Amino acid sequence: MDIYSYGKGIPFVFQGAYYPKKYSKLKATNLVQLADGIAKADKYSIFYHMFHPIFTSHLVTEDLPNDFAVWIDQSLGLRELAEKVADLPGAEPKTAEDVRKDLFNVISSYKSVREGLREFVFVSCYPIVYDTGKRASTLAEFLDTLATVDPRSVVWHFVSKRILGMSPKNDFSLWLEENFGLKDLSSKLSSIDPQTYTSEEKLREDLIENLEEELL
Repeated sequence: MDIYSYGKGIPFVFQGAYYPKKYSKLKATNLVQLADGIAKADKYSIFYHMFHPIFTSHLVTEDLPNDFAVWIDQSLGLRELAEKVADLPGAEPKTAEDVRKDLFNVISSYKSVREGLREFVFVSCYPIVYDTGKRASTLAEFLDTLATVDPRSVVWHFVSKRILGMSPKNDFSLWLEENFGLKDLSSKLSSIDPQTYTSEEKLREDLIENLEEELL
């Protein structure tokens, strides 16, 4: 593949997003209330608690990479269930609604009347999108820009838009397929599960590694 080709001439426009928090009235002190809150929370809340920990500013451990798993482990002391919740898949084509169903089924099927040491407070958010001013027209420009662009841009294009139902798959795969016909590379990126990441830089690193393996 000529990495200096313009393909069909469609540039990739790098946007970014930040996510102001909005506290909901939903709270839980046990598993029944947690399952009920998961059923009632908006999709932004599911996104926040499952995928926002990808930002290094949001501290969670690598073995429990989402807020639900951390609370179940640390507040309820239910390690086995916490590990099941930590292992729920978030790769394509999952959306927040798919993840909600998986979460509800796993948590509601576990029988425990234990009360938590602290409340779980459901937090929602809404992405505020901005233009980074970065563009890529060739694969070479795309690789260079992906390596240096604001990490929030990487997460916005690869995780948030797809999980929130704004895009059928991550934007990088869509562009590689539509502009260059790189279906295999598109599928390879799509198979990466962002739910397993607790660092946006590690996600960036793995994306670039996959791209370089196929393009260079």
